[in-house]
Amino acid sequence: MEYQNNNGNYDNKNSRKSKKKKRIYYKAVCIVLCLLIAVTAFGIVNLIRSDKGTPVPGKKVTQNHEAYPLVDGEQNKTVSPSLDSVNSLSVDITAANAIVINADTAATLYQKNGTDKIAPASTAKMITALTVLDYCSPDDEMRVGAEIEMIHDDSSRAWLMQGDTLKVRQLLVALLLPSGNDAAYTLAVNAGKKIAGDNSLSNAQSIDVFMDKVNQKAKSLGAESSNFVVPDGYDADGQYTTAYDLAVIAKACLDDPYISEIVASYSSYEKWPNGREATYNNTNELLNPNSQYYRPEVIGLKTGTSSLGGACIVSAAVINGDTYICAVMGSTKEARFQDSIDIIDAIKTQGTVKE
Repeated sequence: MEYQNNNGNYDNKNSRKSKKKKRIYYKAVCIVLCLLIAVTAFGIVNLIRSDKGTPVPGKKVTQNHEAYPLVDGEQNKTVSPSLDSVNSLSVDITAANAIVINADTAATLYQKNGTDKIAPASTAKMITALTVLDYCSPDDEMRVGAEIEMIHDDSSRAWLMQGDTLKVRQLLVALLLPSGNDAAYTLAVNAGKKIAGDNSLSNAQSIDVFMDKVNQKAKSLGAESSNFVVPDGYDADGQYTTAYDLAVIAKACLDDPYISEIVASYSSYEKWPNGREATYNNTNELLNPNSQYYRPEVIGLKTGTSSLGGACIVSAAVINGDTYICAVMGSTKEARFQDSIDIIDAIKTQGTVKE
């Protein structure tokens, strides 16, 4: 009995100790779990704050329209300038939408409804030209076909005829100087077939292929608020851009040696492979030496007019060694040029004040 009683006491003591140990163990586990939850929550909060306030390494941040590099062991990349800062240019223009950027520094000097969605009119031909040169050599030859009958009756024309044979560079001249919608369709159809690797495509199918690449090109340049439907920029359902996007596209045009040379010319004489001769004048009056709107510092780029887009112009000028791009949209035929001149003069005045 005594042996049994001793065993019973021993068992009771062990049971109490075991329960106590379990309680201590559970408490310890709970404390550890609470600490882990607290640390995790703290880390998540800091991560969120870090994402909001810390610039991405290797990129640039913008403030007051200026780009500031961040050195973090990686090559810095340029990001889009901010459009939220106060305009640094004092100018009053007629255009409904406008933006002015320094192409060399990515600084935005002025903007007026610069990110509103608007119709591009013929300024869309800039992205058409850029896309063509992604797939075709300037010396490639293209034959004009029935695609030129797809343009609207009131279109601007380069007066191409079916059967004409032109080099791609010559078609770009016909596209960008007289703003030929017929040249736009010839380029789009021929380039579309080449992209698809299928010459049996219909004209409509070829244009669809080409316009897919146009929109991919625009997005790759940073023109992310645009959608182009037709190669000539004629008003179309679902087609839109912004003044800012057009400035981005214009910068790419200036960086291309073939396009930049063409858009800087007021007049161009060409003899085509099929023997026809043509002289085209630029619709950009800022480049016309005989125009009241002529400005020698201007180096391009593209005009446009449509029912939805109004009269517009995307221009570029070199002032005090810097290149400035100005997109003036939704203006009038004459006011678009005067708006551009007023902006050029304001840039000059600003530069004089800084000096």
